[in-house]
Amino acid sequence: MNLAHRGINYRIESDYWYTDDTDTVRQDLIAIRDRLYCNAVNMYGRDVRQLTAAARVALELGLEVWLQPRLPDAPPADVLAHLRETAHAAEQLRQEHPAVVLNVGCEYSLYTGGIIPGGTAAEKGFPLESPRWWALLPLFNRRLNVFLGQAAAVARAGFHGRITYASGFWEKVDWTAFDIVGVNYYRHRHNHAGYRAGLRRQHRHGKPVVILEFGCGSYVGADDDGPATHGIVDWHTDPPRVRPGFTRDEHTQARYLSELLGIYRDEDVTGAFVFEFADRTRLHSRRAARDLDMAGYAITKVTERSGQQWAPKAAFHEIARIYGAQRDSEPSRQRDGRAPAGK
Repeated sequence: MNLAHRGINYRIESDYWYTDDTDTVRQDLIAIRDRLYCNAVNMYGRDVRQLTAAARVALELGLEVWLQPRLPDAPPADVLAHLRETAHAAEQLRQEHPAVVLNVGCEYSLYTGGIIPGGTAAEKGFPLESPRWWALLPLFNRRLNVFLGQAAAVARAGFHGRITYASGFWEKVDWTAFDIVGVNYYRHRHNHAGYRAGLRRQHRHGKPVVILEFGCGSYVGADDDGPATHGIVDWHTDPPRVRPGFTRDEHTQARYLSELLGIYRDEDVTGAFVFEFADRTRLHSRRAARDLDMAGYAITKVTERSGQQWAPKAAFHEIARIYGAQRDSEPSRQRDGRAPAGK
């Protein structure tokens, strides 16, 4: 089955890069529509004003927008207040352009306080990696679902379209309050054998299943590392350096994404959003030790000399091939318009 939502993740801002340049955003989104053949984009960021402005550009270009606020390492009350602001902004957009889905957040157990011990997402990741903490996963998931219930209520109060949540693979979500099952489902060496089975289990909720993140880096072995791609960098040096022994290989990333999109098509997944379009914080260099792009998930690359300008990687061309073939196989009325939000 073809994907109803051929998507990609698009970062609006980060702690390291911020832009008010809507022309850059517009040009990126035109490429996403016309060169990648996406019909949907998951836009995430911290600044609600920037997020809303970028979403309006995407909607005007005919893209379906999945809007995701992120407020990393903040207390629950602040996250809910941020979501409330985003929900009202998303509803205003939806009144003008119906093709809006509110994606309430990303992996709350890591990025929101009070669920897993630790002050930052990095600190919270250690309990997940240690078997001595695994017995506490049911407790963490109970806390998560209490907070998700609150988040869904806040979202519904301000936004009257469909809502979802980008869950981590370790999170056991009660999807009752949501319209769409959303999963960040990266394949890696530890879940490779059971990846399809894990995907099939998501259908038991009786709701559309959408993969909201999947991807890997651009080096030999990145397909085994999956979501741990960033771990090949020593972030404690100044500047950060790629650890010795890693060889750039864009085709590893392209092959990984192609294989997963094939699985999603076979397993009746409704939509998929590649992670991600661009990361202007991880620059490409010909020197392996300086090539932070290798350790990123973007399907485009940016250098120190190129500024905001990006160049396509092998994965870009592979995604365009797959999405383009799916678009061309659709009836003309589907090809020329957007899939119903959250279908």
